[in-house]
Amino acid sequence: MQDKIHNEKIFDALLKVAVDEALKREMESLPSVEELDKIYKPSAAMDKRIKDLIKKDVRKRKRSGIIKRAGKAAASIAIIITVLSTVLLSVKATRNAIFNAFINWKEKSAEIKFDDPDKNENGIYKPTYIPEGFSEESTSKFGDTYTIIYKNDNGDSILFDQLPADGGGIKVDNENSKYDIFSISGKTAYLFEATSADDRSVLIWEENDTAFQITGSISKDELIHICESIE
Repeated sequence: MQDKIHNEKIFDALLKVAVDEALKREMESLPSVEELDKIYKPSAAMDKRIKDLIKKDVRKRKRSGIIKRAGKAAASIAIIITVLSTVLLSVKATRNAIFNAFINWKEKSAEIKFDDPDKNENGIYKPTYIPEGFSEESTSKFGDTYTIIYKNDNGDSILFDQLPADGGGIKVDNENSKYDIFSISGKTAYLFEATSADDRSVLIWEENDTAFQITGSISKDELIHICESIE
């Protein structure tokens, strides 16, 4: 019950950010008041039209609560998250941290897509920390996705995937997991923590125009430790 309430609070917070950011961008794209006055002469008809639009928007906002609750269970929901780090980060770090993440929620899965404005060539990254007992077993490349697999003597595995942030989405099975979003060293991270022994936890984040994913039956702390060690 607590997990459900927690997830709903996260969803509501992200939805508010998405709506506020969309409104901000829409307003910034409009001409100035002076420019509008030159193009459109104020009139009684225009005043009436504006009032009608305001009333329509109010009715739409009232209905949005109902639509949002229904959409959680039956529809795919796209959330736009904009990460702004203008105070604590350098100019370059800030530019790399500002990106859009599209989270497409479905009944039993979630897909995260990163839309980064920079189209730089992506390098290959590797973690410098791996939990004790694990060692690199194989590396592979399929399309734009580069995968490293680590295994231990018990046959347990940790998958480290990386792909260009604009190269496609990362799909995650969220049926038996707790979802959380938090910051790791200034990076926004998305955690799908397994709630059963048969499932594996997934940590996803974006950095330097690259989307990363760590998958394994390891603790949240270990996932974060691996994330912090990427070079």
